[in-house]
Amino acid sequence: MIEFFKENLLWTEGIYIFAVLVLLGGMGFLFFRPFLYISLGLIVFSLYFFRNPERICLQALKDKTIVICPADGKIVDIQYDKSGAFEGYVQKVSIFLSPLDVHVNWVPIDGIIQKVNYKPGTFTMAFLPKSSELNERNDLLIMHKNSKMVLVRQIAGMVARRICCWVESGQSVGAGDKYGMIRFGSRVDVLLPDDVVLSVGLGQRVYGGKTVLGRWTCPT
Repeated sequence: MIEFFKENLLWTEGIYIFAVLVLLGGMGFLFFRPFLYISLGLIVFSLYFFRNPERICLQALKDKTIVICPADGKIVDIQYDKSGAFEGYVQKVSIFLSPLDVHVNWVPIDGIIQKVNYKPGTFTMAFLPKSSELNERNDLLIMHKNSKMVLVRQIAGMVARRICCWVESGQSVGAGDKYGMIRFGSRVDVLLPDDVVLSVGLGQRVYGGKTVLGRWTCPT
C-alpha cells in the first residue's frame, strides 16, 4: 500500500489536479460541507487513475521477437493494407482506454527513438477511428535493431486534455519501459510493418507492458 502512494503519478503528472481538489475540500470544510465530500471522492478517484503499476511480460524475457502492448484497454480497431495506407505502415492496431484503465504507456519493442512528434488537434471521442487523424496526438517512432520501424501514437480524447511523454529522440529504450501517459479517456494506436504477426483480436482486453501484441517474423 505504501508503494501505491509513493509511486502514484498524481504527485507528478496530476499535482495541479490534486492541489485544486485540496483547495475545493478546504473551502467545503469551511463554507459548504458537500464540497468536502465531493473533493474527497475525486481525490480517491485521482489516486486510482494515476496509479503506476510495475508490469513484466514474462514471454518477452525469453523471446526477443515479441512486441508488447503499449497500453491497457480494449482493441477497438485492427486494419491491414499491404499498400502501406497507414503512413507507410501496413498494419494498425487501436487500443481504447476508458477513464478506469491504467493510463501509463509502455514501449512495445527494444530500439532507439528516432522521433517524438507532437501534433495539436481536436478532442473528439477517442474510440472513433477518425480520432487517430483529428485529435491531439503524440507520435513515438522507434527503430528496432532489425532496422524496422514501429510507430506508437498517443491520442487525447474528449476528456483527456494532456499527453505526457518522458522520452526524447535518440534515446535507447527497452520493450516494457514506461514512456508516458495520457490523462483520462484516450486511445493508443500502434502502426506496424508486415513483419509482425498479431497475437490480439478485435474486442480483446489487453494490458500494457504485459500482453503480447504480436511477434516479428524477420530476424531480430
